[in-house]
Amino acid sequence: MISTPDGSVARTLAQWRAIARTALSINMPPSQLAWRDDGSATHLFGEDIAPSETAPAGATVPRRFVALAGSVACHRDELRWTLLYELLWRLTHGEPHLLEIASDPLMHRLVRLHRAVRRASHKMKAFVRFRAVQSPDGEEFIAWFEPAACVVERTAPFFVDRFPSMRWAILTPDGCARWDLATLTISPGIEKHEAPATDDSLEDLWRTYYAGIFNPARLNRDAMRAEMPRHYWKNLPEARIIESLAREAPARVTRMIEQTLAAPTPLPDDLEAREAIAPTPTPPGHEPWDETHDPGWREALRRERLVPDRWPEGLMINGTTVLAGVAGWTDPSILASGVFYPSHATSAESRLRYYAEQLPMVEVDATYYALPSEETSRRWVERTPGHFVFNIKAHALMTGHPTDPARLPTWLKEDLPPRLRSVRNVYAHHFSSAAIDEAWQRFLSALAPLRAAGKLGAVMLQFPKWFTPSPENLASFARMRERLGDCPASVEVRHRDWLADGAASRLFDALREQRFTYVCVDAPEGWESSVPATMRVTNPDLAIIRFHGRRSATWEDRHEDVAERFRYLYSEGQLDGWLGTLARTIDESRRVHLTFNNNKWNYAATNAIEMNAVVKRAFSPVSS
Repeated sequence: MISTPDGSVARTLAQWRAIARTALSINMPPSQLAWRDDGSATHLFGEDIAPSETAPAGATVPRRFVALAGSVACHRDELRWTLLYELLWRLTHGEPHLLEIASDPLMHRLVRLHRAVRRASHKMKAFVRFRAVQSPDGEEFIAWFEPAACVVERTAPFFVDRFPSMRWAILTPDGCARWDLATLTISPGIEKHEAPATDDSLEDLWRTYYAGIFNPARLNRDAMRAEMPRHYWKNLPEARIIESLAREAPARVTRMIEQTLAAPTPLPDDLEAREAIAPTPTPPGHEPWDETHDPGWREALRRERLVPDRWPEGLMINGTTVLAGVAGWTDPSILASGVFYPSHATSAESRLRYYAEQLPMVEVDATYYALPSEETSRRWVERTPGHFVFNIKAHALMTGHPTDPARLPTWLKEDLPPRLRSVRNVYAHHFSSAAIDEAWQRFLSALAPLRAAGKLGAVMLQFPKWFTPSPENLASFARMRERLGDCPASVEVRHRDWLADGAASRLFDALREQRFTYVCVDAPEGWESSVPATMRVTNPDLAIIRFHGRRSATWEDRHEDVAERFRYLYSEGQLDGWLGTLARTIDESRRVHLTFNNNKWNYAATNAIEMNAVVKRAFSPVSS
């Protein structure tokens, strides 16, 4: 249960929406409105606009606008309501696709506000520090925090999920959140001197913990300042020791190197600890040598004990085939010299043949960017052994994503209006329905050689995070099944609300009805696009788990190198943590695919091979 005060962001946003409805109903343009900070407004004659609870006839906006408005409402920019009404006006007056035009100055500014709010929410999750106090109800934990935006209401549910059995309160100048084990209450903000006195014993624990996890070998002052701005330091107990740890870092690194050379240490589970102690020999032609040039040392560190566990034909467990593989055998970082492929594997053919000797399954992601051809599928069949399986990612236009017109075949590009043929991104609604029908048909026709050879696992329909749980989106699964016919297919959703309350059961029921495999994901938690790792077998013929890594700091950031989002190497302990889920999934499925999408260097391949070893140890299977 959640209770909120009258001055909350949610209520202010509701007031703005009601007044915006009135303004739209009388066709009042943005230039004639003056918005106040509380979401109210006056027109040019100085009279207040009365709120309206009913939307004007014919005025509809995309769900993405509602989500954007909810985020921008948390910003402190005094023009936020003005900007949102201008966007609303343009969306309802001839520019329905404005949300997709990132280069528009209005959209550019609103997206910047949205990202600032998202960062502020992320920092709140990272930098809230609780201290103990005694209350009439017993021990309670209090945190004082000064967020960069009004994100208390937005972020407080995260702490309810994180600390459901602890009484706590987060106090800020904008608003306060309190959890009493049953109700989350949002109240007006306070000044810092009004916060109750706390027991500072927890601060020593925080400093001890931070000193223990501080890795001097990876100290980067610029990155630290970017990730932990000084604005937050005054309320962080560990801030007192950061400077001393930084000063001591060079000497600590020297001692670590000397200890490693003197007595090699077994690799721990923690990724950053592994990277800190890993030896760095200097191969010919790499001076100076580091992981940016050639990170293949990660594979070398494990190769001796991993080779016996490659199991390139997969595993057979109680009649269920279990296959592990990576998402994309031609990812740019895995192609770098010495990372995964031997020096002689320089062509597409030699790489695929080598990959198929190491692992039994691969997910093809190139088909998301460019429509495949039947000839390409035929070559894949010829270059892989009979047991090898391909999962094929659906093209962007098939799942509501944007695509670059330059990557489209001529016949499809010419269906676009001329003004859109040179833009950066287009969507399915920019094409005629006949052209989209043809794209689906050609995509499926191109996979015919794989199906005929028994090498097609499934077509993977991965939806964007703006594909949210709604009746129309649920209905779209039936339309997609009509297009696919009897072609096996899987569905991966990217909005967390799909697995909330009743939405989850409706989703799983719809997928069972249409014979779609639900794709369970392992990914960073706490983001709008973070779907809980809930496994449900909706098609007994095939179950799929995709491992995206758990690098939370970059999950929703944009990078020139997309692989930075997925730069995460699972520990064997983390892979072991999936054994219980795997046991249940194996009992309910004839085939199980474990796809590693943590595509940076050889991380995905290493973890796929390690997963084979983990499963083999746990279930003692025989090879298929």
